[in-house]
Amino acid sequence: MGISIKKNAGVRACGVKPELLLGLEVAGSFYERQGLEEMVITSLVDGKHKRGSLHYVGYAADLRIWNIGDTQAFRDALARELGSEFDLVLESDHLHLEYQPKEI
Repeated sequence: MGISIKKNAGVRACGVKPELLLGLEVAGSFYERQGLEEMVITSLVDGKHKRGSLHYVGYAADLRIWNIGDTQAFRDALARELGSEFDLVLESDHLHLEYQPKEI
């Protein structure tokens, strides 16, 4: 069947880096294996974020979590899947995914 990856209206993708796209692909595959029908991207390079946010340089995305039951367990499992080059933070209403390698 495949997962539907959607982005909210107004979400801008111009300037998203390839490393983040890889992380989104891994996340989409994970969502599908968890039996979820869609992964909704709520922010990429748009929106208002903290000063210095990786959103503004194309290395961060926010993902909706409304359709996820145990968000902490989901976050932990997805973080393991993404590996150490990505940070995944559970916020109050979304998952914040960013490409941030620990070593270069």
